[in-house]
Amino acid sequence: MAPVAPLTPGYRATPYWWDDVDLPQPAPVPLPAEADVCVVGGGYTGLAAALELARAGRHAVVLERDDIAAGASSRNGGMAHPGGKLALPDILARPGGRALWDETVAAFEGVETLCAELGVDCDWRRSGHLELAHHPRSAARLRVVADAYDAIGEEARFIGPEELAAEIGSRRFDGGLLVSRSGGLHPAKLAAGLARGAAAAGAGLHGATTVLALRAQRPGFVVETSRGEVRCGEVVVATNGTTDRRLVPWLGRRVLGIGSFIIATEPLAPEVAASVSPRGRMFFDTRNLLHYWRPSPDGRRVLFGGRTSLSPTTVEQARDRLYAAMLAVHPQLAGVRIDRAWGGAVALTADRLPHVGRDPVTGVVYAMGYCGSGVALSTHLGRSVGRWLGGGGAPPAFTGGAWPRTPWPARVPALLALGGWWYRARDGLGR
Repeated sequence: MAPVAPLTPGYRATPYWWDDVDLPQPAPVPLPAEADVCVVGGGYTGLAAALELARAGRHAVVLERDDIAAGASSRNGGMAHPGGKLALPDILARPGGRALWDETVAAFEGVETLCAELGVDCDWRRSGHLELAHHPRSAARLRVVADAYDAIGEEARFIGPEELAAEIGSRRFDGGLLVSRSGGLHPAKLAAGLARGAAAAGAGLHGATTVLALRAQRPGFVVETSRGEVRCGEVVVATNGTTDRRLVPWLGRRVLGIGSFIIATEPLAPEVAASVSPRGRMFFDTRNLLHYWRPSPDGRRVLFGGRTSLSPTTVEQARDRLYAAMLAVHPQLAGVRIDRAWGGAVALTADRLPHVGRDPVTGVVYAMGYCGSGVALSTHLGRSVGRWLGGGGAPPAFTGGAWPRTPWPARVPALLALGGWWYRARDGLGR
């Protein structure tokens, strides 16, 4: 049983990222009767699509069940890098794999470009990241991945256990892959800036607006919401880990929403913070149920996250498990109190790739399935969808090809819990 995490007097079960950021919440106004495009989902993908649609002169409205940008876009770990859930050799082995990789590089580089365009200070820093081998077998695989990076001219190298001390204050790992093209940011500041940019361009942002049904009505669609109906020519579904299976069943069978949680420590003594990440790197390990961690942008705290279970988990349960995992990696943090703990939903896909296209049943456009690596890709693919539907761009990347369903046992809670145990067993064997 995980030890109970010690808490600060001001502890809250809310994202650390929300402390100093006001996510823009437009005053409630009536929904328009008509729009060119309705965007379902007010996170990175939906806001980026609405931004480009509005810039192209299209009347776009964003419909968000909760507050604008209050989902995973302002809750994630703030880690951005090319690629995704698949390792580089696996991406390159796919048909058109090099083009897919190059698109993810464009997505990463686009974060900096977007922030400059919108005048957003999101604490962006090219920090590099370390993928850390939790088992000798994982270390052997990372050596292969390092060779793949070298073959395409990307700056990355394998670091053996003896070299890790200069990079991370932990002796827990059997090596690591250091990747230069990688960075960290403040996710809520990015989300807030993107929302302001979309609104300034002319997009309508509507929080507290639940989409209840989508009806094709030639030409276009009728979108039924909790606040009335909107007729539109196109619909973009950008709900990722919170996709409602009842709304678009075809999509609901292809994404699986899984909880991911993060804890933030209290402010640390400078020497303790520096001992964790001497060079301010982003970290994640090679487990199936992985852990990821980083310094806060001001360098004063450690933010430590992970997928603690595949079955439903409370923030309190996840907090204590993450605290125990953090101490196992960094015993120098023993006694440090936890100041924030929170969670959100990531969207897993069976092939571990995002997907963009049209639902063959309803005709709605979708972009989702980032598998926990969506900071750069979700924004990039949202902008690509917006340009495409706005008439100024080619079809986005990650279109075409078969999108397999998630296996049916993954949609049965009891069997999903068994899947979590199976992955833990594989992690123990370095598989």
